[in-house]
Amino acid sequence: MFKMEKLIPVALLLVTVLYSGIVSVNAKPAVPNENNLNRQQSIFKLSAVNMHFALRLYRQIASQPSSASKNIFFSPISISAALAMLSLGAKHNTLDQLQQVLWLSNMTKNDAAEMHVAFKYLLQDLTSESNELHLKMGNSLYIQQGLNLKNKFLEDTRQFYEAEASNVDFTAPEEAKEQINTYVRNHTDGKIQDFIKELNRDTVMILLNYVLFKGKWVKTFDPLDTSEADFFVDDTTTVRVQMMKKMGMFYHSYDRQLSSSVILVPYKGNASLILILPDAGKLAEVEQNLNITNFQNLIFSSQFSSASLHLPKFSLKASYKLKDLLTTMGIIDAFTNNADLTGISESEPLKVSEVTHEAVLDVDEKGTEAAAVTGIEIMPMSLPPKYVFNKPFLLLIAQHNTKSVLFAGRVMNPTV
Repeated sequence: MFKMEKLIPVALLLVTVLYSGIVSVNAKPAVPNENNLNRQQSIFKLSAVNMHFALRLYRQIASQPSSASKNIFFSPISISAALAMLSLGAKHNTLDQLQQVLWLSNMTKNDAAEMHVAFKYLLQDLTSESNELHLKMGNSLYIQQGLNLKNKFLEDTRQFYEAEASNVDFTAPEEAKEQINTYVRNHTDGKIQDFIKELNRDTVMILLNYVLFKGKWVKTFDPLDTSEADFFVDDTTTVRVQMMKKMGMFYHSYDRQLSSSVILVPYKGNASLILILPDAGKLAEVEQNLNITNFQNLIFSSQFSSASLHLPKFSLKASYKLKDLLTTMGIIDAFTNNADLTGISESEPLKVSEVTHEAVLDVDEKGTEAAAVTGIEIMPMSLPPKYVFNKPFLLLIAQHNTKSVLFAGRVMNPTV
């Protein structure tokens, strides 16, 4: 194994922005790419392993004492894409650990490149201009001037992840920080201003992934129906929120195994905001028990019928240093002097110094586009079930065509 007494740090940075807006439209099916069954199977297989990683990382974040009373929000697909891109330059135990934690080892039994091809297909489908889902994703490499990187690593990151490579002088950290922060601001429509707070002068490379999503509801919330209401943070804390209300047809259900209600609020572009409301006192239990199997059961058991949804307006902003969490999950060598990143460079011994992730979410009635559609819904005469999200709840945003979880989180307090 490649070992050195002192290794130069590589920073792995991730930035995610999510808008939830509204506009009344009819979602259209995504245009098939190449009608390639193998391509779709690769995407679905990757989406399944990404889901596994997403739920495991969520549980890891939620189990931290520092997270007990905090909102949670992150993009698992952003994190897994960046770590998968890093794995292009990893070898031996460093590579094995990355693949095992990302659960990608299940995809690489026959062909080590299969997962990277699948990521290429997935990113293409999610960001296709023909897709009504407004989702932008991108990867960038910031490389210290004079650092000799392997051509294969640069070619592979470009081929599979469309990564842009730029030279930067990390020995002038303020100038380097401004260069990278400007890139982040420009690609997240200014939602994240100062992603990098400080830079280590010893840094020689940054791998950066960003995601920007502007979701538009299939059916709008009427601002006239929004009113002030209580949100019960815990047994002793109540805050006032702006509660949106909407009556309509939704996929929804109650799951006895998880002691939770679930309702799917559709975006155009074949995506949904999946809201999970645990019964009183069951939040921690649901968080620790949520896995692929019972999550799929929760979704597949949902019935399409009328329901009344009461959802608070909220904004989430979360930033994470993921090194310790990922180490606990099993990515160990990449952060130590045992790191083998010789697939990136053999002229400089490298290790990962930190994995940083920041995500922003806005949910309200106002959209970035305006439209009006008049429709008539036939409702049953009996009272429909009511879903009132006035206590802590979980959320996921999933894209249906690729079966991908784009974002995951928890709202403990909508006012902070």
